[in-house]
Amino acid sequence: MTVESLVYETVPIGDRVGPFTYVVPKDFNRKRFASYSIDETAFVTGPDGREYAEPSFLCGQHSWVMRRRYSWGGSVHAKCDVAHLKPIHLGATIHVTGQVSGKYERRGGRYAVFQLQTTDDDGDLVCRVENTMLLNFREVATLRKQSRDAAQPSGVSRPAEAARPSLVLSFGPKPLQREDILRFFQAEEDVYGLHPSIHNVETIAQAAGLPDIIAPGRYSIGLMNCMFVRLYGERWLRGAAYSVSFLQNLLPGVVAQVQADPSGQTALHDATPIGTFNVCCRDAASGRMVLAGTASFPRHG
Repeated sequence: MTVESLVYETVPIGDRVGPFTYVVPKDFNRKRFASYSIDETAFVTGPDGREYAEPSFLCGQHSWVMRRRYSWGGSVHAKCDVAHLKPIHLGATIHVTGQVSGKYERRGGRYAVFQLQTTDDDGDLVCRVENTMLLNFREVATLRKQSRDAAQPSGVSRPAEAARPSLVLSFGPKPLQREDILRFFQAEEDVYGLHPSIHNVETIAQAAGLPDIIAPGRYSIGLMNCMFVRLYGERWLRGAAYSVSFLQNLLPGVVAQVQADPSGQTALHDATPIGTFNVCCRDAASGRMVLAGTASFPRHG
């Protein structure tokens, strides 16, 4: 299959890629959880005694599936909408199809949107994802830095961020080391194959305008999955959904703290009551938000 450069002006909306087939390694969780500094897996064992995979790797399939057709160096993940429909067990076979679903411009950024679907060997849809990629990250980062510098007089510090009320659910803080980033991405490469990128090769990251490799934004989603699955078990992976934006890059040295605030609101989706959470990931070292959005959870039974 010929690999083409994904150029904003000619983004081929509607183009499909796949399906491609992969196997989830039986040691996936052990490697994945090492990047979170978690050394036990009992909380991802279902009622049938089988261990299911922490599913945030399904959020990043564009990095492998869509790149079988296209290349887009220098991009970063901007937004993610993901619906978990069925757990995937270690050792399972998955089938992934991708589609270029749209593009848009905003505040100087040029974005491409991918939709991905994962099914299992039974033909059941287990995960649905929409990922938005900022294609011209380096250009946008430079422009925004210039804008901040112009707005901030030399020698004048910004006011401290106002204190926020404590949130109900929390997981972390997790200091993010360079080795954690490499382990996290390696666990995905074990599924999909090698992929030199801004997540594991310093020279590629620097060419994109980054000071070092960065963790994929879905690292924060993985931490949230661990938090919610500890509370709700396998039920979380049968209908839970996230809609989040990635606000800052997860560089080595970030101290990740994920939090969820039950909003108290409910909505009806296919006649099923849905509980909602406001979710975020903060860098506890700087206080800066690195991810923000919502999560929803069907109230089974």
